Amino acid sequence: MKVQQVEVGELKPWDNNPRVNDHAIDAVAESIKQYGFNVPILCDQHMTIIAGHVRWKAAMKLGMDAVPVIQLSLTLAQRKAFAIADNKTAEIADWNYDALAEILKDFPEQEIDLYSLGFGEAELDAILKPAEDLDWGAFKDDREELQHDVTHALLPVKVPIELLTKLKEAIRKHARQHKVAEKDSARLAGLIFMLLLGVSPCQSH
Repeated sequence: MKVQQVEVGELKPWDNNPRVNDHAIDAVAESIKQYGFNVPILCDQHMTIIAGHVRWKAAMKLGMDAVPVIQLSLTLAQRKAFAIADNKTAEIADWNYDALAEILKDFPEQEIDLYSLGFGEAELDAILKPAEDLDWGAFKDDREELQHDVTHALLPVKVPIELLTKLKEAIRKHARQHKVAEKDSARLAGLIFMLLLGVSPCQSH
């Protein structure tokens, strides 16, 4: 496959792209700043992006003139199918958090910024800090003062890898039983968690 440098303005996004990705732009831009643009964007013969919308948006955010591109010759149906498959297959893999923590803990000494990897502060705390360090008393006090579901934060939870699938199934089952609806799986898990704690969050569908 031939990698070519293409001007950012020549690339065209997939207008009906079902993937919601704007929230990832800043993290990808930071990764490009730190490590370079090392994964080419895939486009069809008309320069419509197949895979790499976030990298393209990040490149524009960084003011880049050109990006590496691999051009494929696909039918419209093939382009759509490949784009969906590329995103969906990326969701299948999971982290072994113990192994990940062992790798991450040495990075600061090697002058690698953990935030350049795309993890947020809450995620890094959940990965690197032992569970016994969490102040559940403070959490209980905070939730008792909760009046409105105004904002949301990511709350990663360590789960043994062999139990992950069962946990996801349990969350969906509990959601169906209590008629809780949410498309985003992390948001759904948060709603169920709050429900189990006796909090009645406002739902967004």
